[in-house]
Amino acid sequence: MSEAATAGEREIGGKITDEGLAHLRSMIGKESPLPQYNTVISQDALSHYALGIGDDNPRWQDPKYAATTRWGAVAMPSFVMSAGFARSRGLPGVHGLFSGIDLHCHLPLKVGAAIVATSGLHELIERQGRYAGRVFQQISATRYRNDAGEVMSTLYSHAFRTERKQGAKGSKYADIQRASYTDEDYAKFEAHLALENSLRRGARQRRYEDVEVGEPLHDILKGPLTVTDCICFLMGFGYIYVKAHRQWNDFRLRHPGAGIKDPYGVWDVPERVHWEEDLAQEIGMPTAYDYGPQRIAWFDHAIHDWMGDDGWLSRLKVNLTAPNFIGDCTWIKSVVKSKSDADGKIGIDMQAVDQRGRITATGYAEVVLPRA
Repeated sequence: MSEAATAGEREIGGKITDEGLAHLRSMIGKESPLPQYNTVISQDALSHYALGIGDDNPRWQDPKYAATTRWGAVAMPSFVMSAGFARSRGLPGVHGLFSGIDLHCHLPLKVGAAIVATSGLHELIERQGRYAGRVFQQISATRYRNDAGEVMSTLYSHAFRTERKQGAKGSKYADIQRASYTDEDYAKFEAHLALENSLRRGARQRRYEDVEVGEPLHDILKGPLTVTDCICFLMGFGYIYVKAHRQWNDFRLRHPGAGIKDPYGVWDVPERVHWEEDLAQEIGMPTAYDYGPQRIAWFDHAIHDWMGDDGWLSRLKVNLTAPNFIGDCTWIKSVVKSKSDADGKIGIDMQAVDQRGRITATGYAEVVLPRA
């Protein structure tokens, strides 16, 4: 083996160029098949995804129970992210920091159905922020169709493209310290989780008339976040760039910008920022951090726990405002914002808040509940 490579010798990312941007803009509006992790909404795939986000609702785990509910055996709306998720195409080697979604749910995701994802670049917007120098917001539109060709869901996802080393200069997260916890803290966490379980609405129907504007939803606790949590999520969510042995080598050779060398000269995936502190620090983070879709799925979990089996989540919009670092606790806090008698939709404002009081994500959900 060769000597360990120094940071200066490692290839940790490409540059944003005018030529690369012009090529990327030429892709706007061009839809094509999206590589998929799940191609069928199978019971096993659904169960693995739900458990990967810490959601043990029997609707996702027990087919017999699901068959007794209003919608039958279906997947939660955020499951579509595991059936094709638009990553930051173009600009090879340039870091893509996923920043949120706007998910529109048209039809139930029936267990047993095939699911086909097609995606295209929707918009490219230049931004200027504190995190890095030149930054571009890249928005993709993905459509998920069933066996009959019907569009079940439409997902608008956005990411910020930055040069990796640029982000490390003057990071706004430089003062973040990893949290530590006592046995007393854990006793409080355990009590909260037990309460969550008892408050899950389930088969007890929540009706439109029962809901008041300003009413809070019960909080959902996620954390303290561990690398194991991220691995569990990845097992259900999937990731097309995380490959092993010959398949990884072949993929990297086909896509030269897909790999980053580790300190020992070994090619590996950029996703190591989610479990390797050193690589995360190279892009300006104090330590490893969660997957953005992981937190989005927590919002989905909170809504379904509150609305019960008969509710319908028609839209979920989430903006990720700050990373959720290893060791962090996150509370999903929500409140009813609006009610519309015309279409029966209930608007819900949501936040992800960590133990420091930082808001790491904001969300908005539209829910339809049965009427009396």
